[in-house]
Amino acid sequence: MDLMASRQCFETANNPSGCKIPLDDNGLKPKVMSIGPYYHDPLKGAMEQEKAAMLYDMLQAWEQQKPAMLTSLLKAVSAVEKEARENYFDRVPDMSSHEFVEMLLLDACYILAKFVLPYCCTSTGTSTASQTVSAMHDMELVRDIFYLLGNQIPFCALEKIHEVLHGGSSMSMPPGTTVVTDTLLTNVRQLLQHFGYSIRNDTLVEPWHLHHLLYMHFQPHNDGSISSSVAQVDSGRKSKAITYRWRAATYYRAAGVIFRKRHLDHGASKKWWFWFVDGGARSILDVRFDGLTLRIPSLMVDNNTYTVLRNLMMLEQHNPDKLGSHVTAYCVFLSQIAGTASDVALLVKMGIIVHLMANDIDVANMLSRLCSGITIDLDEPKHNYLHKTRKDVERTYKNRTIRCGALLWRRHFRNPLLAIAMVAAVVAFSCQIIQAYYTYKAYKP
Repeated sequence: MDLMASRQCFETANNPSGCKIPLDDNGLKPKVMSIGPYYHDPLKGAMEQEKAAMLYDMLQAWEQQKPAMLTSLLKAVSAVEKEARENYFDRVPDMSSHEFVEMLLLDACYILAKFVLPYCCTSTGTSTASQTVSAMHDMELVRDIFYLLGNQIPFCALEKIHEVLHGGSSMSMPPGTTVVTDTLLTNVRQLLQHFGYSIRNDTLVEPWHLHHLLYMHFQPHNDGSISSSVAQVDSGRKSKAITYRWRAATYYRAAGVIFRKRHLDHGASKKWWFWFVDGGARSILDVRFDGLTLRIPSLMVDNNTYTVLRNLMMLEQHNPDKLGSHVTAYCVFLSQIAGTASDVALLVKMGIIVHLMANDIDVANMLSRLCSGITIDLDEPKHNYLHKTRKDVERTYKNRTIRCGALLWRRHFRNPLLAIAMVAAVVAFSCQIIQAYYTYKAYKP
């Protein structure tokens, strides 16, 4: 394990484009469709036959010009072979140029036929389009194509092949955007909105591959609550070294911290009901703390949640300088506050976790192993966007006045009868004080 990590670091340091598509070290492998060199196996007949069938259907539109078009596609892929190899951590030395180009062509045509052409280009491969228009609803296929980091091909191959087939970007597209990028962005946004991961619609950089396209929607929204945690750098005297760790949700609740679900919305509520319903979150990463309330966007946990978050973290782990560690910091936060079944039950009750698992124990076990083997300096503000949030929550947790108030509430005010009796006693005592005051004031010896 250490030797493999050292080798990857060495290769990444010598790779100018970074380790964009590393060797798989998650134990998560494609189930229905392998893409890229790391899972390429010509002996997997069903998968390779399906890819070849996609390519054949795409060439149907050229009738007598099929050989010429196929030659043009091979030349186009050959032109980006060097650039494509730079995206892989080891540059795929085990595959010859012919094998690598053929693999890229088949895989890229499969992705285009499944996720691009049916939505934008009906003139090519119409039969394929009619059969694959619901590809984004096939969650096993989506898992393999979009969620798995090691099951990717560079975006340049998709762009190059589409350019040969349809001639580059459309005049109606925004500057710097292509038909391929725009179509895939639309599909990914709808996917993430459906599962409640993100509603972001801004993209700042050109995607490396489909998993990076997914990753681009997982960025914390700077609404003023996290700016200081990113920009703050300690100067002068050195602070005492501490071991960073979030506490369990049940511990925070017992100490007086209030948990509230934060809704994904493009505008934060400024009305009086803000305390109960807080919008303004763009993705699940938009955690904020104000007053005594920790507001966390709802996360739907299913069989793919671990795959999505784990692979997003691995992309950050291999490209820390270019991507940062926002998803990693969020996953550490989530795994530590929801590490037991009782913590999960509390967050489920508050609507922060919505799961489709058999029970809360399964969710806790999945979240507790989410960050296994992950490295991040969470005590460094520039590496952890939740650094200030954690310090504020910890300060509240250690506040004795708040803890005593929370204890009093749990012991006396949670029972309605005891609460009424307590209020009645306070009112009676206040009346006696007032009566005694006026009696003393009216007394004339």
